[in-house]
Amino acid sequence: MVVAEKRLIDEYFKVEDIDQAGQSFKRVSRIKCKSKSGEVDMELDVNIDIYPIDKGCEYRVLIVRSLGISQEMDQGKYKPEFSQIDNELLEKFQYAMFGRVFKMIKDQNKMINVFASFGGLILKLSGKSEELDKFADDQRVYLLMRKA
Repeated sequence: MVVAEKRLIDEYFKVEDIDQAGQSFKRVSRIKCKSKSGEVDMELDVNIDIYPIDKGCEYRVLIVRSLGISQEMDQGKYKPEFSQIDNELLEKFQYAMFGRVFKMIKDQNKMINVFASFGGLILKLSGKSEELDKFADDQRVYLLMRKA
């Protein structure tokens, strides 16, 4: 079980479109998704060589601050102690990435856009501030994903 303080978002997303603007890179597809709750939209670049995506399918996406088994957050290390990683959590998912939030845009309508980069693979989350207010600029994040 993920400690609530570590969890930034835990939601089911339905893939509505794949490569809407055409495929820019050979092994990467950009998926456009809507959360089951309808509150959050997601665009995500996925390495389809490693993890093929199916249009119309639902995926669980969990974004956390840390993969550590303790309640402490990562100490800014890319390579945490492997003995301290929550393997039970990782085993529940099929695809994982480590990245960093590089931009947040808030507007007057209480909407937030969160942008993160996972080694060049980009994530954009859009939604109401209540859904995305746990994210912060320059925050390290782990994205975990599996087919529902």
